[in-house]
Amino acid sequence: MLKEYINSFSLVGNISYIGDIQEQKNGTKYRYFQLAQNNKYKDKDGNLVDEPSFINIKLFESQFKNFEKVLEVGKYLNIFGKIKVFKDSDNKNNIILIANNYRDLNKQKQYTEIFDYDWLNEGDDREESNDYGL
Repeated sequence: MLKEYINSFSLVGNISYIGDIQEQKNGTKYRYFQLAQNNKYKDKDGNLVDEPSFINIKLFESQFKNFEKVLEVGKYLNIFGKIKVFKDSDNKNNIILIANNYRDLNKQKQYTEIFDYDWLNEGDDREESNDYGL
C-alpha cells in the first residue's frame, strides 16, 4: 500500500493544452497535456494577484483509452499519477509527471469533492476566496 504513495502526485486544474501523439525511440506512443491552475495571493501593496501555473503531464499509450472521454481543453479534473526523475545528457535531474488516472470534477463541482489545503497557508496574509463555485 505504501508503494502507491511514493513518488506520486494529485493535481486539480483545467486542461489548457493537448499535444499531438508522438513516439519514443522504442516505439512507445505518448502525448503531453497541460493542466492550468490559478494561484491567487495579495502582493506587498495589498493588490490581489492572479498568477496562473501550467503543468505538463505525460500520458502513455496504455492510458489513451482511459483518458479519451475527458481529454478536452477546459475540462476540470483531478489528475493522479507518478513522478519520474531521470538524468539528461548533461547529467541534470529532470522530472516528468506521468498520468495514470483521473477524477472528473465537471460533474461534481462540490466543495466536498475538492481537497482543501488551507492548512498549508496557515499564518500567511492571503485573501481567502471561494473558487469552488458555491
